[in-house]
Amino acid sequence: MSKTLYLIRHSYAEKPSGNNDEQRHLTLEGQSTVRALGRHLINQNFNPDIILCSSSVRTRETAVNLVEELEISEQVVEYKDIIYNASVRELLQVLNELSENHNEVAIIGHNPTITFFGEYLSNSIIGNMEPAGIVTIKIDKLNWSEVSQGTGIFESYYHPNH
Repeated sequence: MSKTLYLIRHSYAEKPSGNNDEQRHLTLEGQSTVRALGRHLINQNFNPDIILCSSSVRTRETAVNLVEELEISEQVVEYKDIIYNASVRELLQVLNELSENHNEVAIIGHNPTITFFGEYLSNSIIGNMEPAGIVTIKIDKLNWSEVSQGTGIFESYYHPNH
């Protein structure tokens, strides 16, 4: 059976300051942009079984704004500390450990890793995912545990401001 993976970069956040990076909030533009992403996804049959999300404030706020706009339950969101500073290898481990009950999965994370992960899985050049950008990758006839480099098929990249 075919699976779909959505890789989402958190939306626009406050500029880094002396504060803890994990505590940065979305800006008003960030909230508006992720809401625009949600409106776009309503028409794209976006219906993830689970949304895996970094534990940082800006990714949590991205997830909350997205599910509110989509009018889906926040119960599909699972926060994972490992995604915050994850390497491509760690994101792959998170993906490989998923239950086969999930056919559509979204991961909300951070650049540059979320972009690199999409490139790794699809052997495609994505470049630089902008805040609130989404990459869609199809996984054909593989279990999550079998997904690795080049096993995904790049389907699309979308950003609400384009």
